[in-house]
Amino acid sequence: MQKNHLKKTFKLEGFILDKIEYVLDEIWLFCHIQRKTMNFKGEKSCLVNTIRKRKIPHMMLENQVIFIIVEQRRFYFPKHKTKCWEKLPDVDERKQTTNTFRLHTLLDLQRDNYSGSGKKRHMSGMFPMKLLDGLKIEPKWKKGITKVGLDGKGVKKGELLHHLADLDEGKSICVVPNLNQNQLKKNF
Repeated sequence: MQKNHLKKTFKLEGFILDKIEYVLDEIWLFCHIQRKTMNFKGEKSCLVNTIRKRKIPHMMLENQVIFIIVEQRRFYFPKHKTKCWEKLPDVDERKQTTNTFRLHTLLDLQRDNYSGSGKKRHMSGMFPMKLLDGLKIEPKWKKGITKVGLDGKGVKKGELLHHLADLDEGKSICVVPNLNQNQLKKNF
């Protein structure tokens, strides 16, 4: 199989795939970034000050985590006398996972059990909770919903997670983080 097809399969926009390894029930995708330079406040630099290897969770394939192994470079800008790490595609600032991995976790939470989702991803049990706390709650109400299901899960001491579902079609309406019963009634 050609690497271009693998890039599309693994959703590696902005990365160039070098090789794939299977290590201890994990899939490692060794990648690099095509850019050789970086811009900072109008100054272009190709002076690399530091290089670090990063192992970033990217996707789930059944119960296996797919990691991206990439070398991130820190460029030096002599005019501004500053050093900046290059931005990795699909990885937001101060995040340890790709947006694709976060989306897969949220989709899994909508249709599956909340308690095992952190363990399945080799992350802490609070990783799914942190994702849900960062969400803007926008229920997808459609006309004609006659039966609504509410499922509450205890995720840690004193915190509940609620899942609203359309029971007629068997589809998720929204996931609501940490509300007590009075707050839930007031908001919905």
